[in-house]
Amino acid sequence: MYTEEWFLEQARLGNMYSACTTGAVTLSTVNATCTGLSLENPHGSGVNLVIKRAVFVPSTAPAGAAVVGLAVSSAVSQTAVTHTAAAVIHNAIANGSNAKVGKAKADSSSTLPAAPVWLRPLGSVVAASSITPAAYKEEVNGDIILPPGTNLSFSYLTTAAVGIAAFTWVEVPE
Repeated sequence: MYTEEWFLEQARLGNMYSACTTGAVTLSTVNATCTGLSLENPHGSGVNLVIKRAVFVPSTAPAGAAVVGLAVSSAVSQTAVTHTAAAVIHNAIANGSNAKVGKAKADSSSTLPAAPVWLRPLGSVVAASSITPAAYKEEVNGDIILPPGTNLSFSYLTTAAVGIAAFTWVEVPE
């Protein structure tokens, strides 16, 4: 159902959005205190977030072995995410304005209603000697859908990862 043509049509209709950190951020472990980048579909939004892409690009070599992945809320919650450092959300129709920002919320620092759970790994380096780790990019293409009251975030395992993170998604009626 979620083909490249579908995503292109949704972008053309103004239903596709993206959020990216404005600079290098340190990811948090899977924790309710979340740094890096989190994406929330607020309770009562009336839309589902169909995730298109998740990208993390390391900006520094980690001090040791590091795994970067995605964590997702463990349950639907009526409690909103506490937004500490909101990220700018852009519509795919890049008209120089952020007037149409949709329903989702994105943050480089936030407090989630509860600790999320690991969903999937995106990539890793096995030692600090991996000076130039590759970008971790996953074309999710609708394999992850966030209903209202859920969130998705980047996390690390073992050694903190520092870099730039981004999500791209489409908002569709529930």
